[in-house]
Amino acid sequence: MVKGICYSWLVSSLALFSFPSFAVEPLFPTPADAEPTFVDKAFDFVGADGGFDPEKGVDMSYIPSVFYNPEQEFGAGVLVIGLYQTDSAINYEQPSSFVINTYVSTNLSLGLSIDNTTFLNEGRNRFEIVAEAYDEPVVYYGKGYESASNDENKVLYTQTLLQVTPRWYHKIADNWFLGIGGNINYTGTRDPELGDEVLVGNEMLFDDLESNTSVGVLGTLLYDSRNFVENTESGTLLQADFGAYYSDLNSDSFGRYDIELAHFIDLEPVPGVLALQGQGNFTSGEVPWNRLPDLGGAYAMRGYIVGRYRDEQMAMMQAEYRLPIYRRWGSVFWAGVGSIGEDVDQLSDDILTSYGLGLRYRLKGRINLRADLGFGEDETLFYFNVNEVF
Repeated sequence: MVKGICYSWLVSSLALFSFPSFAVEPLFPTPADAEPTFVDKAFDFVGADGGFDPEKGVDMSYIPSVFYNPEQEFGAGVLVIGLYQTDSAINYEQPSSFVINTYVSTNLSLGLSIDNTTFLNEGRNRFEIVAEAYDEPVVYYGKGYESASNDENKVLYTQTLLQVTPRWYHKIADNWFLGIGGNINYTGTRDPELGDEVLVGNEMLFDDLESNTSVGVLGTLLYDSRNFVENTESGTLLQADFGAYYSDLNSDSFGRYDIELAHFIDLEPVPGVLALQGQGNFTSGEVPWNRLPDLGGAYAMRGYIVGRYRDEQMAMMQAEYRLPIYRRWGSVFWAGVGSIGEDVDQLSDDILTSYGLGLRYRLKGRINLRADLGFGEDETLFYFNVNEVF
């Protein structure tokens, strides 16, 4: 564990000047007479031919997937990808997209997620919706770093989650948008299983896991100069979300304030892209246990299981080097640091580190299939998904 690392360098690190946008060339050029490989032909068969044909209306791909993790065991699913252009954004440089991910595992875990971005009015407006529904085993270690660091605190329980977050954005100036949205979250819990040993004083840990519903309204300030939302080569993202929520768990309101700053640099003449991100999730009021900011999972601090490290405040940073290698193949290498705390001034007390590497394969347009291996302090986790982490 690294002690006392400060987040003050975040702004200066991400405020690097932007290089002009060029197409990032692979490390090894593709010969003009190169024939499609067996892998290319297999993905072409399911519609993932590496390109985007707007004449199809919605250019679709259907990709089977397999996975394994200790909580869900072995599983399989289907990734559905669609690219399209609306009539009002026919000349906009980025196509609209959606990704649908469905899966089932050997212990009867079930899941469905939808991630959709639609560009309208030549990019002056955009509509986003993220939805997920699953019933699967998840973990809980309690609140705070000390509780999460003790393996004996582990609670494995089954969680049913239904969540929808729609947003509408309107352009107010060059690259600047104002957004409004909402969020509804239902979390149901059942069948808790205790660890082999439970420390004295933690016997009531499992009583935290109460089912509840929360609803909220979101206001967003967005600066977005990224050249492609789902796989950026150059540009900057600054997004600040302000949310006011109500929970039926304690019949009280709470606030959540999220900020993300990301910068992408085309390293030409060096191959590849350097991607930098800082993210903070902060709360106020009586926040339900399941709405606390957390670290871990496929998008924040890969290498830590989702739900283990959670508290009222969270901050993290990560840097990723994205290298196209040959034809439709590429790789990534990353490192990150993050922290949780009850108060903001505790975020430099206990720092978690993460690093890893992954493979990329271009499916459609600029949409990548990703396979990542993340290393945390005591865990090593594998991720299989679509689109870049940020």
